Amino acid sequence: MLITLETFIQVIIDGLLTGTLYALVAIGLAMIWGIVEIINFAHGEFLMIAAFLSYFLYISLGIDPLLSIPLAFATCFVLGYLIQRFIINKILEAPFLSQIFATFALVLIIRNSFFVGLGPEIRSITTWYSEAVVDVHGIRIGIVKMFIAIIAIFSILLLHRFLKTFLGTAMRALSQDKTAALLMGVDIKNVYSLAFGIGAGLAGISGALLASFYYIYPEMGVPFTLIAFISVVLGGFGNILGPAIGAIIIGLVQGLGAIILTPSMKDILVYIVFLIILLLKPTGIFSR
Repeated sequence: MLITLETFIQVIIDGLLTGTLYALVAIGLAMIWGIVEIINFAHGEFLMIAAFLSYFLYISLGIDPLLSIPLAFATCFVLGYLIQRFIINKILEAPFLSQIFATFALVLIIRNSFFVGLGPEIRSITTWYSEAVVDVHGIRIGIVKMFIAIIAIFSILLLHRFLKTFLGTAMRALSQDKTAALLMGVDIKNVYSLAFGIGAGLAGISGALLASFYYIYPEMGVPFTLIAFISVVLGGFGNILGPAIGAIIIGLVQGLGAIILTPSMKDILVYIVFLIILLLKPTGIFSR
């Protein structure tokens, strides 16, 4: 297949814009994984909850999905905080398999609750910017993706700023040396709950952003959870840069895979790149 320069530039821009959304989801997972040290398979369910929240706010009150972002973050933050406080904290010392089964149980409880309560129907929102594009010398850029990229980058910068505060420093200290943080007086359970809440809140922001153009249904979080896991492993632990770069790489590879192979097989190229990087640098590209 002959790829023109215009097509290549189009793919790169789309990949970068999509990658910023992936980065927001991945950083939320990385916070939970890196600080609380538990693999949260229910991460995508927070995204799904926020998407449904934005959907119902739109159809009932006419609130634009982008304007529902603060409420989506707050809702998922509170849910994440409570789940960590009253469920995850109870299993932190449990065997690894027990932790995995517990988060899988959360997935089943949340997802099936939405199936029973709302049904399996696929819903969507159409706003004035859902299909609008900006044409720059033949390069078509979706306005919704531009909005998403701006909001995602702004959210990541806010998180970076937060990590320099006292609480943020406590989180970073806890992720590096739990014993030293405990000796310095860090309230580990409270910091764990805040970290889990923030991670869930970032997934909530992603869900509200997705609601403006993506299909909304109870299983919508599954592919984004998988992408978040790959992004974190690909980029590496220790900072928010690694998972963010890993997510952007995935966005670019998906775009290239869609034109090199076919759109339906674009994820195959992602897995190939993922395996290659794991073989060359198992700890991730930017791990510390």
